[in-house]
Amino acid sequence: MNLRTVIATATTAAVLSTGGVALAGATTGGSSSPSDRPAASTVAAETNHHPARRHRARHHRRMLRRAAGIVARTIDIDRKELRQEVRSGKTIAEVATAHGVDPQAVVDALMNAANRRIDRAVANGRIRAERAATIKERLPERITRIVDEWHPRSVHTGTDT
Repeated sequence: MNLRTVIATATTAAVLSTGGVALAGATTGGSSSPSDRPAASTVAAETNHHPARRHRARHHRRMLRRAAGIVARTIDIDRKELRQEVRSGKTIAEVATAHGVDPQAVVDALMNAANRRIDRAVANGRIRAERAATIKERLPERITRIVDEWHPRSVHTGTDT
């Protein structure tokens, strides 16, 4: 279980691609209106009432909030504005470009954060160096694809893109 958790944490890109609902629904504060929260059926389907799945779902939401924070800071907007623009159908790259930021800067920021977390996991003995190298090898393509191509259609239709 810890290995899965660390791998999921280290591969921010993979989580972003599979957890689009959480990115689009990430909130900026402790309170939110009902329209800002994912539908109860989405949460129930995601967690399936299994303790390990609930733990993984919470972990993914935390990681997506961190990633959304990194993206928002890089673009120099708040999370709420990022969420609104992504929900309107823009990709992260389109949001960055609209705010005068090179999308590659967003990719680089996400890569740096993911690499730091991977290095920390290796240093703490939570994953092997070989596994870390494999994860790092896959990150550039995944993060670039998410920044350039990901759309939040899964928020409205329940399907991943």
